[in-house]
Amino acid sequence: MNARISDIFHRLAIVSLLPLLTQFCESQNSDEAPLVPEVETVKIETALLERTVEKGATVSYLEKAAVSAPMEGTLEDIFVHEGHRVEEGQPMAQLKTLELELALKRARASEASARSQWRLSDTQFHEAKRESERYIKSLDTARANVVEARTQFMNAKNNLQNKKQIFLLGGVSEMEMKQVYSSYVSAMTRYYQAKKNLENQTIGYRKQDLQEAGYEIPKESQNQKKALMELNTRTDARRAEAAKSAYESAVIQRQAAEQMLAEATIRAPLTGVVATRGKEPGEEVKPGEPFLTVVRTDELLITTSVPETELPHISMQQLAVVRADVYPNIEFEGEVHRISPVIDPKTRTFQVSVIVKNDEEHPLAPGMFARVKIKTRSIDRAISIPRGAILTDEASDNRIIPGQSVSVFVVRNGHAFLRELEVGEVFGERIQVLKGLEQGDMVVTSDPSLLKDSMMVRISSPDNQQSEERSSEE
Repeated sequence: MNARISDIFHRLAIVSLLPLLTQFCESQNSDEAPLVPEVETVKIETALLERTVEKGATVSYLEKAAVSAPMEGTLEDIFVHEGHRVEEGQPMAQLKTLELELALKRARASEASARSQWRLSDTQFHEAKRESERYIKSLDTARANVVEARTQFMNAKNNLQNKKQIFLLGGVSEMEMKQVYSSYVSAMTRYYQAKKNLENQTIGYRKQDLQEAGYEIPKESQNQKKALMELNTRTDARRAEAAKSAYESAVIQRQAAEQMLAEATIRAPLTGVVATRGKEPGEEVKPGEPFLTVVRTDELLITTSVPETELPHISMQQLAVVRADVYPNIEFEGEVHRISPVIDPKTRTFQVSVIVKNDEEHPLAPGMFARVKIKTRSIDRAISIPRGAILTDEASDNRIIPGQSVSVFVVRNGHAFLRELEVGEVFGERIQVLKGLEQGDMVVTSDPSLLKDSMMVRISSPDNQQSEERSSEE
């Protein structure tokens, strides 16, 4: 009886200790099974990396022309208004031209008079040259006359001497002697007269005259004659030259009058759109005071300020994409057209202008606000990782230097292994990897600083991860 009661108590004690044993076993089991953290990963694939600069910008005109009158005058008419499209050379306004037309008539009359005077002076010059040539030839005749007169004089002199001897011998009468003497005197007179005439005629046609006029005496006789002709016709030549200069001046005055009359019709300096009109017909205009403005709109500039750190990556003719606020779903393609070499010391930015062709269906206008995106760098088939995959302590200042070594966790067989990488350039939130990763590697992207090397991990949403892997493989 006692033994039975003791067995019952033992059984009751075991039943009462059973929950405690169960709790102890559970606590032992929980201590032995470690916690496995869930991590997010990305599968490494090669892809195109692009770096872009996107900034707010303002639309402005590529060319602007302020149109003013070339002379003082009164507007007779204006042919355009704001918004009118004009072609280069198209008439835009007209000045009153009565005074200009009268000035042109006077200039043409002066030109005709000067032309006549020049022709007359030129004719007189050529006539003087011919006369000088004839005169030089007449000098040859005069010299021949002198020679002939001297010959006759010498013959008369010899005849006189002979007759004189005969007369002394009584062979010649006194009357005949007087006749011979008279012939001698006549021959002598003619000789000295011809000689004197030649001396008078050669004044101005002597070598002495050439020397006094500063001419170099030519050695050849023909050239001496040309020099003498030039010497004796230079007054007529200068008169003809002066008349020619007066005529050329009159031609210039006539051309200037025609030009002023033509400029009274004010034309568009470029193809574009009339932006402003500040005068009305009948009002006075002056040079240098614009009353019309034309801007070119077939091509426009999109101007923005870019941080100075991007200066090495911006170059002429880089491709750019522009979006205007008024057309949020339309992209305008362009290229870098201007790069300012000056950095603003306050904002640490520099000006960049992108040129785009205007769209007739979606026209842009100067003054509009836009956003411009410039592609500054691209690498094809590059391996990269998100910035968040790098251990926080190694990228705490968010500055990644090309060639720098960083660490990431790569998941393999359910464990996260610490791996050191060499990184390249930064492309926004993506960082190029130069060494350390291969295609297909699974890199942890969620809180890598909480992991330890070789720690067991579990990839979150495995179904989604597998589907993403399959889609990437396809």
